[in-house]
Amino acid sequence: MSPRSWSCWWFCWFLLSPVLLTGALELEELFQFGEEAGDLQLAPGSDSTAELLLNRSVIFFSEESSKVHINTNGFVALAEPPAQQEYLGQMPSGFKMIAALLGDLDNSDGHGKVYYRQDSSPDVLNQAAEHIRRAFPSGKGVEPTSALIVTWESMAARGTSGRGDGLDAKRNTFQLALVSMELSSYAILLYPRDGLQFFSTSVEGESKLLEAGFSEGIVSGWFWNTKQGTYFRTTTDDEISIRELTKKTNAAQNGVWVYKIGANITPGMVTRSPEDNDTTVPPASSITYETYTTMTPETAPEEIETLPTVLPSEHHLRYTEAEDVTPTHIILGTEDPEYEEPDQEFPESETVAPTSTNTERVHPRYPDPLETSYPDETKTRYPIPEISQPRYTSPEPSEPRYSPVEPRYTNPDPAEPRYTNPDPAEPRYTNPDPAEPRYTNPDPAEPRYTNPDPAEPRYTNPGPVQLVPPHSHPQHPQIVVVDEDETLNVNVFAYNLETCANNRHKCSAFADCRDYSQGYCCHCRPGFYGNGRDCVAEGKPQRMNGKVNGRVFVGNSPLPVEFGNNDLHSYVVANDGRAYVAISNINGTVGPSLQPLSSLGGVIGWAFALEQPGYQNGFSLTGGVFSRQAEVIFQPGNERLSIKQHFKGIDEHDHLVVSTELEGRLPAIPPGYSVQISPYKEMYQYDRSLITSSSNQDYVITSPDGDVQTRSYQWRQTITFQSCPHDESSRPDQSTQQLSVDQIFVMFDADNNLIRYAMSNKIGSIHSGPPEQNPCFTGRHGCDINAVCRPGEDLQFSCECVTGFSGDGRYCHDIDECQAGLQVCGQNAVCRNQPGSFSCECSAGFVFASDGKTCIAENRPVDHCQRGSHDCDVPQRALCSYTGGSAFVCSCLPGFTGDGRVCRDVDECQQDRCHRDASCSNTQGSYTCRCAPGFHGDGFQCSPSEPEQTQCERHRQSSQPAPSSGSGFFSFFRPRPAVGQYVPQCDEHGAYRPTQCHQSIGQCWCVDANGQEIPNTRTGPGSTPLCIDHTVTPPPIGPTPRPSVHPIAPGTHLLFAQSGKIEHLPLDGYRMKKEEAKPLLHIPDRVVIGVAYDCVEKMVYWTDITGPAISKARLSGGDIIPVITKELESPEGIAIDQVSRLLFWTDSMRDTIEVSKLDGSHRRVLFDTDLVNPRPIITNSAYGRLYWADWNRDGPKIEMSNMDGTERTVLVKDDLGLPNGLTFNSVDQQLCWADAGETLLQISGERSEEIPSLSWS
Repeated sequence: MSPRSWSCWWFCWFLLSPVLLTGALELEELFQFGEEAGDLQLAPGSDSTAELLLNRSVIFFSEESSKVHINTNGFVALAEPPAQQEYLGQMPSGFKMIAALLGDLDNSDGHGKVYYRQDSSPDVLNQAAEHIRRAFPSGKGVEPTSALIVTWESMAARGTSGRGDGLDAKRNTFQLALVSMELSSYAILLYPRDGLQFFSTSVEGESKLLEAGFSEGIVSGWFWNTKQGTYFRTTTDDEISIRELTKKTNAAQNGVWVYKIGANITPGMVTRSPEDNDTTVPPASSITYETYTTMTPETAPEEIETLPTVLPSEHHLRYTEAEDVTPTHIILGTEDPEYEEPDQEFPESETVAPTSTNTERVHPRYPDPLETSYPDETKTRYPIPEISQPRYTSPEPSEPRYSPVEPRYTNPDPAEPRYTNPDPAEPRYTNPDPAEPRYTNPDPAEPRYTNPDPAEPRYTNPGPVQLVPPHSHPQHPQIVVVDEDETLNVNVFAYNLETCANNRHKCSAFADCRDYSQGYCCHCRPGFYGNGRDCVAEGKPQRMNGKVNGRVFVGNSPLPVEFGNNDLHSYVVANDGRAYVAISNINGTVGPSLQPLSSLGGVIGWAFALEQPGYQNGFSLTGGVFSRQAEVIFQPGNERLSIKQHFKGIDEHDHLVVSTELEGRLPAIPPGYSVQISPYKEMYQYDRSLITSSSNQDYVITSPDGDVQTRSYQWRQTITFQSCPHDESSRPDQSTQQLSVDQIFVMFDADNNLIRYAMSNKIGSIHSGPPEQNPCFTGRHGCDINAVCRPGEDLQFSCECVTGFSGDGRYCHDIDECQAGLQVCGQNAVCRNQPGSFSCECSAGFVFASDGKTCIAENRPVDHCQRGSHDCDVPQRALCSYTGGSAFVCSCLPGFTGDGRVCRDVDECQQDRCHRDASCSNTQGSYTCRCAPGFHGDGFQCSPSEPEQTQCERHRQSSQPAPSSGSGFFSFFRPRPAVGQYVPQCDEHGAYRPTQCHQSIGQCWCVDANGQEIPNTRTGPGSTPLCIDHTVTPPPIGPTPRPSVHPIAPGTHLLFAQSGKIEHLPLDGYRMKKEEAKPLLHIPDRVVIGVAYDCVEKMVYWTDITGPAISKARLSGGDIIPVITKELESPEGIAIDQVSRLLFWTDSMRDTIEVSKLDGSHRRVLFDTDLVNPRPIITNSAYGRLYWADWNRDGPKIEMSNMDGTERTVLVKDDLGLPNGLTFNSVDQQLCWADAGETLLQISGERSEEIPSLSWS
């Protein structure tokens, strides 16, 4: 067995061995990390770096490195990284790096950690080797010698820590294992389930997605120049690519990504995990390279160097499912074994220099086998190998071997060949002779080909699929020969060894399920046709919907025309084979040139072609589920266009669904020109699950002046589908059939931006003979479009309405099955009539059972977090996290502590987080720091402030001459005032001394506090007036604040009620700015008692005992809004809980304490016992507490409870008179009140003190 045969056999065996594969990656499946694993720990910060000398060098882009640098921002560099401003948001980097998940990360809050270590223990090396073998099952000799393990645990996005808005609760955990072997290195990237909770970070004020990949950095070029090296990205500019790091894989387990690091980066090959629904298949990758082209004005085109940046064609090497085809092996050859095109070279790429003189990024798309390079595009196209699992067949030694012509290129790395490999689903193969037998190995235990001499290259198969040169001889149509293998997998649906008993629901409602020895198959019932999974009534018109995407170059234009989800609609009259296709939103620059492309809708015509006796159209074989790859080559310009179409079967609206991708170049047709296409015939070669065809067609272009040009194009296509392997009768009756197409109509509707195609299609024999004349086979029968034509003798026929319609066949009308009195749907289901059919939908609260018919009560998991039916604390204090099923977890937000169901505020001020010269104020979930008077700063850092000069000091300074700027001897002279100039005298506080004297004139006088001379106080020499010190502050009238009380910040206001109005009084420091006071609300016929303020909605609430009522109004003004107007007698105290958004009040006549939401709803009584005259009430939102005072002359008291009414407690009952005016100091956690009976202000908390009541006028 040759090495390549062994490799393919091992690969197939590996993929079919479920015991080797596991599901999604769990946190405990990471490499062990932490202090117990012997890890070192990176210093906390937002851009910390640690250098680590390696015991064994690692290989990175063909260079060895003996040290690495681990960084907080999710990467490992092979050179010391610069400041993060030089690479965050600026990728690719100028230095070599492996980005596990690059972003502006932070762990300075103490929660996140970055661990790293070198490890050569057998357990770690075995774990690494297992990941590598899963990713590269064909590899041998996986023997790691050392591993660098780096773990980023619970990393936060920089700038979110401590914000309290929930963003700081989102954390990312991921791991990188850099594994060294003798000749190569491997990177193993691990992203555990639920390990990624945020996907972008803020970089210079702009949100940037996280990024993963391998950057080669700046490398040397020609003549000492430098250039940007390769950048292999494993994520894209779409957030979904980052989300799927935990949900996809290239190493057989979701969340695990393995890359071989050598001269290039090679991704792992196993892209399916057992938890995925699809059958595991190897990747048929189509990797896109970004090319960095650096040019100067002197650069000649041939000197341009392009370096690839590898990007997944979809997120994370997401391989298109319709291309994940595992063909039964294909023998390649030509009809003429001796034929070889002379002097024909096939360059690996063609690059045309752009005219720009700047460094630019070019995004080429690399061709599938049916694509070509266009020399006038600024693109560089590299053929990329596609991996498949072929089962090889080979001719016997006695039979001729057909050697494909191989492309002439050099292989830069023999260990990693770069074959120009066609997509397995889209082969471009030639067959020596369709009549010759297929060569298969009769012994299934042996490989499907033998290599008697490995040194003989013409007998070895160099890759999974061989190539035919891109320019084949035009006289030899290319077809495919496959052996009849039951392992063909196109990801449509798979039959297996199960029986109809458990799989009947997988068949169409109009099909029967039959058991076979190896499994089951679905068969459409009489009157229907299809593959059993999808069946439609014979003769029923069919509708088709889809989207068109891709890009097309027109003529010599260097810029493509983009197709972005353009609508495609088709209507087929099945009983005469007429198909109509329209594509909308067509750009006028490409619309006329699309007219010759009737093959775009030709496959729809083939699918529903009028069947001649003994022949089947496409839908009869495929059921509308197949993939089609076509290439169109236009002559004489040799323009090429690739068409990919994926037909996805019948949807719930009874429409066939198709997606189309176009890529390539069309010959230009000017606007206003029309196109006529002559009738043509196509030959279709059928195998069980593979169909090929090719055709040459002429078309005529007519100008508006009547000038005529005749051109032609060749096209060939491959159609793959899944048939039932257990039923031999599912093979086509004829291995070769002919599609006849006539009455072709094409038009570009410039007014409506539509391209239209129409054609009549018949499928029948390839042999010439008298055509069928029966109207049922010619389509000229006159039956209703919803009728099927039944042929009779000679030219006789009859029309029969299709199932779901009623009539004489010439006219058919829909039958409403839902109104026919039949119980067509089961219990708990609703019938919906449709043209020719009906559907059953389960009623609300019910879902279909496994049989697809019975409706059973819905028992789906409930996301209580989203629904709001959880029992976590309020969102302002706790976070509800959905964990799957109907489970959830409650956790307190930062700044709160508890079990998530009950969260209490953390008093950060007790943790000395502010500067020693600052004061700390605790708030809900957070805190603030403010520098003390005489200091400045942000509260976390405070510095002494320079005292501001007083008026006297400024006056004195202005009277002094400016000091000399010189140095040396003259600097010893102090500045002196000019002779005769007055200099004011200031006291030690900077105030004017009450007596000022001018020594030069010998006079003194008195001044006021502003330094102004008081008239009639000036005296002559030798005499000093008696002056009064106007700066002495008179004794204060009223109370003065304690030294520990800080002045109120500017902008603070006091709200208070006085009879029928609510006043709005600005405060400034210790002073009330009475001159700026104004009424907020004036209602003279009311008596306002209590006032409360909601700072969230800036709304004022008050109680009114004359209504009685509780009302509110906006602080900015507006109408009065009633809140509570019923079942009130004397509402007095009122309080608001800002967190839970609740309203509390007391009623001194009803003797109750009540609560409701802020809008008055959900009202209930908290307490109605042991109360005599409840008056003031306040809340402590941080702790969920409620305080109130009972003005009971016989037993006054102050009480406390939780806001839900639990834990009612008497807080103060001794030495009370008439307690009133409750307030709560949240900073010191002290309760204060006024006592109208004892004329005291009192405080209760950590300490108690009495302040005598003061009165002032």
